[in-house]
Amino acid sequence: TTERLTIRQLQVRDAPELAGISNTPAVSQWMAFMESGFPLEKAEALIASQNDTKEYFFAVRLPDGTLIGAMGVIDHPDGAIEVGYWFGVDHQGKGYASEALRATLDQIAADPALAARQITAETRPDNLASIRLLTKTGFYATGRPGPRPNRIEFVLL
Repeated sequence: TTERLTIRQLQVRDAPELAGISNTPAVSQWMAFMESGFPLEKAEALIASQNDTKEYFFAVRLPDGTLIGAMGVIDHPDGAIEVGYWFGVDHQGKGYASEALRATLDQIAADPALAARQITAETRPDNLASIRLLTKTGFYATGRPGPRPNRIEFVLL
């Protein structure tokens, strides 16, 4: 938990809410796995596959229980940890993403098994809000493309 948020691993029962905030072009256009939309079936599949893919997703909720966004943490085979995030349109620009990302990074740093691992992120080069968030959180652009098409790579200092 943070001052304004609760962050817990997504469960299949969260899928309708997740699809509700994600299945809009203003959100889905920025996420490689959502570019063709994010209906309920995709939300359910994403949540159900977490242990198999080692891609873990966390619900970001307000104190009243409202789902406002999601954090992603990917455990890559090369040892790097990739972080990602997305927030519903009504909850963008209010500092929630920054608060959730910082809390996620703090949680990683507090785990001795994870703390020494490189942390990466990626974003589209035209996603200026995400670039600002990553740089103010301590990431820097490596100048290399990200692993997904039309993305740039960031590494935490």
